[in-house]
Amino acid sequence: MMQKSYILAVLSLLLVSPKGAIAQEPAAPQQTPPDAAAPMPPEGPGEPSFIAPVPAEPDPNLDWQIENRLRNSPVVQDAINDAVDRNFSWTFGLLNILLLLLILFPIAGLALLWWMRQDMVSQVVDDVEGRLSDELKAEVSRELKADLAPASAPAAASTAASTAEPAQLKDMVSMALSVQNVMSNARHTIENSMQLQDRLDGRLHDVLELQMMQGRQLEANGQYTEAIAAFDRAIEVDERHREAYCAKGSLLVTLERLEEALATYAQAVKVAPDCAEAWYGIARCYALVGHQEPAIDNLKKAIHLNPSFKEQAQNNEAFAKLREQEAFQTALVG
Repeated sequence: MMQKSYILAVLSLLLVSPKGAIAQEPAAPQQTPPDAAAPMPPEGPGEPSFIAPVPAEPDPNLDWQIENRLRNSPVVQDAINDAVDRNFSWTFGLLNILLLLLILFPIAGLALLWWMRQDMVSQVVDDVEGRLSDELKAEVSRELKADLAPASAPAAASTAASTAEPAQLKDMVSMALSVQNVMSNARHTIENSMQLQDRLDGRLHDVLELQMMQGRQLEANGQYTEAIAAFDRAIEVDERHREAYCAKGSLLVTLERLEEALATYAQAVKVAPDCAEAWYGIARCYALVGHQEPAIDNLKKAIHLNPSFKEQAQNNEAFAKLREQEAFQTALVG
């Protein structure tokens, strides 16, 4: 708006300037009669008079042309597009962060609850073990005292042994009950831990599927770099997710980042040796860089795991230079 006002002011001055020049043209000198007295010379140099410029009338046609040029200016359009893209990317990133926080907060709460329960069970187990240890020490002490009793008093020893038997039996019963309680608590804790693990696995699976869906949507929109970042986040959630590795590798091949694609596919076959798509991706990378022998070897592995890759290899341009070779035809047949 300020640029438009400035242009209007300049054009107004340009339109007013000729009128001001015309208004300042000097008038023709009037002839003085012969008997008139000669005019007195001016006492001093006079100051030039200022003639105010006539304000220009607004021109609707000029305003329309200026507005039309501003509207069709590529600089203005680029500035608008940059502002829209910047705001959209910022908003999209903020939504991703909020969504991730909403998902991670329940997971963190469940993990904290599980840790507190484990700590409580550990304390109970330590306490029971301490009590059992004290009882065992007392029992061993009693047995040693009974063994070391003097042989000169067999009747007294027999009486003491018969008196100690009920107490020993009571201690053994108490010990058995304590062990049973510990085992019951441990079994209950294990069951709760398994349920908690199942819930955590379900949450992580939801996060993983969300990242994969977002990556595929970005890939469909042609935003390959953002899609690769989404697949990386999926790999962080589950380092053994073969689909995430293969999807990332395919995009890297599309962007001709073949070394990164080869490393990604290698990681996929490391976590999933039976992943035919990963072996096929490795074969494509080697074929594109001109390494024909490893390309054919990896293609054989892919076809062995999934024979449907025969047709893909025949139609894929990455293998165009290999189709005439006998080894390539043998790989397709075998």
